Amino acid sequence: MRFNRIMVIAFFMTLSVSIKAATPQEGFRFITLEECISRALEANYSVIISQNSLEITRNNVTLSPFLPSVTVGSRLSDSRVEQRNYNSEGLVDDVSVKTTSVINSANLNWRLFDGMSMFATRDKQLELLAMGEYNFKSVVENLVMRLSSQYYQIISIQNQVDLLTELVAISQIRYNQALTRYNIGSDSGLEYKQAKIYLNSDSSRLMLQKENLKNGYLELFRLMNIPFTSQLQIRDSIIPERELQLDELLYKAMEDNTSLNSLRAGERVALLDIQIAKSSRYPTLDLSAGYNYNFNRSQIMPSRFNDSDGFNWGLSLSIPVFSGNEITRRIRNAGITHQNAKLTLLKAQQDLEAELRQIYNLYNNNLRLIAFEEESRESASLNLEAAMEKYRLGSLSGIEFRDYQLSYLDASDRKLRALYQTKISEITLHLMAGELFR
Repeated sequence: MRFNRIMVIAFFMTLSVSIKAATPQEGFRFITLEECISRALEANYSVIISQNSLEITRNNVTLSPFLPSVTVGSRLSDSRVEQRNYNSEGLVDDVSVKTTSVINSANLNWRLFDGMSMFATRDKQLELLAMGEYNFKSVVENLVMRLSSQYYQIISIQNQVDLLTELVAISQIRYNQALTRYNIGSDSGLEYKQAKIYLNSDSSRLMLQKENLKNGYLELFRLMNIPFTSQLQIRDSIIPERELQLDELLYKAMEDNTSLNSLRAGERVALLDIQIAKSSRYPTLDLSAGYNYNFNRSQIMPSRFNDSDGFNWGLSLSIPVFSGNEITRRIRNAGITHQNAKLTLLKAQQDLEAELRQIYNLYNNNLRLIAFEEESRESASLNLEAAMEKYRLGSLSGIEFRDYQLSYLDASDRKLRALYQTKISEITLHLMAGELFR
């Protein structure tokens, strides 16, 4: 048994050296999850686009509903009229008349009262800003979720590559032993040929998993928005948390979940739309003021020119009497929209609780599976080690040895999957509870 263990370690080290020689490691730099997230938040296109949309929403929050509008205008006109008068003797009186006019004005219009619509409009702007901030946070959270999932998936694939590399080493030892027996005539050619088939099968699996690892890094680089030729590698392990409590997660989810908070802001916007619609039933009071300056010059006037200037102001009161039930229609529709917003929020709360409970059950089950599969892997490893000794002594057939080999592979693969699924469930629970950035 000691001899077989030494052979496996020696072959595994030789194979690892050959892999590193085939793939130069100079210039590679190890990167952590925190560095990946930091880079993605700075350069990911989805985050940048969402941030720009949030900036537009911020720009839309103004005091314009309360402020007057002021316009300044100026008009210059000039005309020349050629006038010809014919008398009875046929004589023509040709007169050229030139007229110049200048009009300058400044006007102010200010709505003093509109049924409190201006206050509701201002509050609506603030709620829309809150929705924009929640939407931006949701984009960031989902990016962190995808990035973390990809990060741990790469770790899981790398562990599978290491496992398959070990499996190939064992298959290579088996093939070498079978070939030696065949060469000395103690065995038929069937056994070493079968061993070669298994070796090729394991090598094919290893190659496919290495390809998956390369594609995993490409997806990670895409999320980080860095060149696909970046020389970055991950050296990390998957360590799940074991202190998550369902009641605490549910409480935080109902209070801090980003999607729920966005829907709450949307409900408040719908309520403000009702107030805006109702304000149309109230009178409106407008103040207008202005200053005008007129200058006129014409050759037909007794004087060479005249000008005038002066201020004007006024109040305008408008009382709605009947609008074909249009105001009532808008109020009813706004009320229905608000009711739908409340129902959407309640449905989202129900869906969130159901999904959180399901994922928490998956998280707990995978936590138990990790310990269970670790025991299975250790037992399968000891069985495989014993099977290698028996196979070397010739007391175990190649097919039976393959069963031990696949049993060890399956047990190890199940543990890796349980670790990955536990970590993904854990990240998802933090996302749903609104505490992904704690």
